[in-house]
Amino acid sequence: MLITADWVLPVSRPPIRHGAVLVEHGIIVEVGSARELERLKFSGEHRHFPGCAVTPGLVNAHTHLSLTALGGLLESTPFEEWLPRLVRAMSDWGPEEFAASAALGSLKCLQAGVTVVGDVAYGPEAPAAAADAGLAGVFFWEVLGVSAPRLYAELEKREFPVTERGWCGTRLRCGLSPHAPYTCEPRLIAAVHEASVEFGIPFAMHVAESSAEVELLAHGTGPLAEAAARLVPGFSAPGSSPIAYVDRLDALDGCTVIHACHAEPSDIARLAAAARGVVTCPRSNLFLHNPIAPVARILRAGVPVGVGTDSAASNSDLNLMEELRCLHHENHSIKPSQLIEMVTVMGALALGLEDRFGILETGMQADMAAFEIGETSDPESDFVKHADATTLRGVMSSGIWRVLDGELIEPIAEVARSAQAARIRAEHALTRT
Repeated sequence: MLITADWVLPVSRPPIRHGAVLVEHGIIVEVGSARELERLKFSGEHRHFPGCAVTPGLVNAHTHLSLTALGGLLESTPFEEWLPRLVRAMSDWGPEEFAASAALGSLKCLQAGVTVVGDVAYGPEAPAAAADAGLAGVFFWEVLGVSAPRLYAELEKREFPVTERGWCGTRLRCGLSPHAPYTCEPRLIAAVHEASVEFGIPFAMHVAESSAEVELLAHGTGPLAEAAARLVPGFSAPGSSPIAYVDRLDALDGCTVIHACHAEPSDIARLAAAARGVVTCPRSNLFLHNPIAPVARILRAGVPVGVGTDSAASNSDLNLMEELRCLHHENHSIKPSQLIEMVTVMGALALGLEDRFGILETGMQADMAAFEIGETSDPESDFVKHADATTLRGVMSSGIWRVLDGELIEPIAEVARSAQAARIRAEHALTRT
């Protein structure tokens, strides 16, 4: 199969005008100019995207697909007020609701040009739904509020698959995540990290997201103190920043650090020395009255920074390019080429998936997206300006078209109906006295 477009943005090298990507058996065979590749003998179709830029499938490096059905139910409030309402909204859900919500989230990712996710999973429902939709990524089983000795029993109860380095096939990998410093005792954080090292699987953690978290860890006070007392018996403030605290537990090593909104200069040095990468979620951070992470400083320190939408419960949609434009609006010093890297190769690096995703090169998975950007001599700038769910023309994952002419190949209506039923249950939970 040959895919051609006005521009191909491999990310690993400069943009190619009148570019082409040759795909066979779900793998990229060659990337170059259309003139060169059209001379090669190839089997299958030739699809051209006029006025478009073809990029690697976008990487939404932090999602909660299982919460998609909650979109629009929770108003924008400070994080510490939003969190208990989220827990209440989910209180009546079982596996069916989580599965339906994750299926809807998976399809909405495809509609945004995303083929790879870094998802927080509560059980097997999200990775199963994502695999059915054709997504790839890392699914971090989240643990909180249990004692360290109970970790393995909890993972077994939640059906965590212990496979070779977490890989389930060539596209899905499972990892572990202690939720946050205020919901997990120190020994649990250390135990989850040790388990990730033992299994050779990815490790992630929400760290330094809110000012309430910063206050709690520095002084033991503030609006999260009650939650910490309930979920972390005998909680004692370490008297440090959240990032320094996680580092002190030796859990920053190889960690995908989610949010880092309150990363100070000393914290950034720690991230550069130990972390796998950072994921920023600009619109979700603003929704929850948090600052956007100091991305430019983190990038200058040499840390890969991916971009995520977080969940639909703390955002208006799962449109990853809107996150990028929000970030660009806040910081014009980040160049368009670097912004594109953040939603492709840097997202893959932050998740440990850079050997398969994030660039268009020979041997990589055939994941790509075509966005209409119009006639241009500066495709990177115009991609950042115009690439959007409304300008998406095609999405391929594993060599299979998932979106063509802007429309999902798989109908979304039945999935949306199932997710609506989950949403109604959440609405009832929120209004119950």
